[in-house]
Amino acid sequence: MINPELEDQVKNMIIEYKVMARYARQQGLDKNPDVQAEVARATDMVLMQQAVNDFLKKNPIDDAAIKAEYDKEAARWGKEEVRVRHILVKDQAEAKKIIEDINKGASFAKLAAEKTLDTQSKDVGGILDWTSPSVYTGDLSRAISGLKKGEMAKDPVQSPAGWHIVKVEDVRPAELFPKFEDRKMELRHIMLQRKVQAFIHERVLGADVKDAPAKK
Repeated sequence: MINPELEDQVKNMIIEYKVMARYARQQGLDKNPDVQAEVARATDMVLMQQAVNDFLKKNPIDDAAIKAEYDKEAARWGKEEVRVRHILVKDQAEAKKIIEDINKGASFAKLAAEKTLDTQSKDVGGILDWTSPSVYTGDLSRAISGLKKGEMAKDPVQSPAGWHIVKVEDVRPAELFPKFEDRKMELRHIMLQRKVQAFIHERVLGADVKDAPAKK
């Protein structure tokens, strides 16, 4: 149901625009070069939006395409989630020494509390939240993916933050990845943005340099 008060506000705003625009023309402001340039920019923006709207109308994103993208994301997430324990240090030699100490019977959790540079996991013995191995980047992701429950990586793993000693504490079937219906609208928005960016990029690449705005 339309809010009558809001409807009146919109009508009044439109009337104000029209009245003030007519007044500006009467004062000759529409002949001002700066005003004309600003009007041209505004016109270009409106035309660009109309071009995008027309493109999307002719090239819609259907549910099948969204589901296909969702399936790709779900595949990247994987069927299992892990709970990792890690210790982060700056020096590779120190990381190797920690691995040696753990292999000799030292407590991973105790060493994490004492030595890790990761302040968020320090107080919980280096434990990280449940997630997919794919969430970790680069060598960390590969190292974690190659470990079974209870296993620790034989060598330190480097990341931009430093050197990690990593151990997979537990493994479970994936349950954190969102359901399709919960992810659908966000995915549609992302895919629309990609489609529009590609459309604009293609037009720009194909444009003649003479299409650039003329100098004043």
